[in-house]
Amino acid sequence: MKKIDKNKVYKFIGQAVVYTSIWVISVLGAVFMFCQNTIF
Repeated sequence: MKKIDKNKVYKFIGQAVVYTSIWVISVLGAVFMFCQNTIF
């Protein structure tokens, strides 16, 4: 049974959080731009 390296786990979680945040921001940005273009 190999011991799990906590540093690798934290790094993986950190990357997952960063990528998720970037994805959410780009989706919200796209929706916002679309709404702006539709309203005006």
